Amino acid sequence: MHPIHPMLVHFPIALLTTGWLFDLLAVWRQDERLRESGWYLSITGLLSAGAAVVTGHFAEEAVEHSGIPKPAIEIHEELAFVAAGIFAALVAWRFAMRMGLMPEKRVLVLVVGAVGLLVLFVASYFGGDLVYRYGAGVLPK
Repeated sequence: MHPIHPMLVHFPIALLTTGWLFDLLAVWRQDERLRESGWYLSITGLLSAGAAVVTGHFAEEAVEHSGIPKPAIEIHEELAFVAAGIFAALVAWRFAMRMGLMPEKRVLVLVVGAVGLLVLFVASYFGGDLVYRYGAGVLPK
């Protein structure tokens, strides 16, 4: 199978980070256009995270038999699931706020988003560790 996972993982990292930055700017500048941009970037980032998680499952099957320690794979996978879960809950929460089902809590949205980004960045670190320390997905010479 072609290594699609490493090609896709950059999208959720970039989109979710940029979406959070737009949300931060929207709160700071009181600009609804920035908030709208952050909302759409968050949705797109979550969709791309879903694609990264699915392709990560296939990548895991490919590297499990290459001698990479299972705990190294599992920590990356678990952190990625937690990050995806945080952002899925955040998008659902924001949707409920947009529909008027919940009161606006913009600063709390920023805090939860920051926690999600922290988890995402740590998951990314461990994904890079799989490649650069253990050679996951690298063809032997």
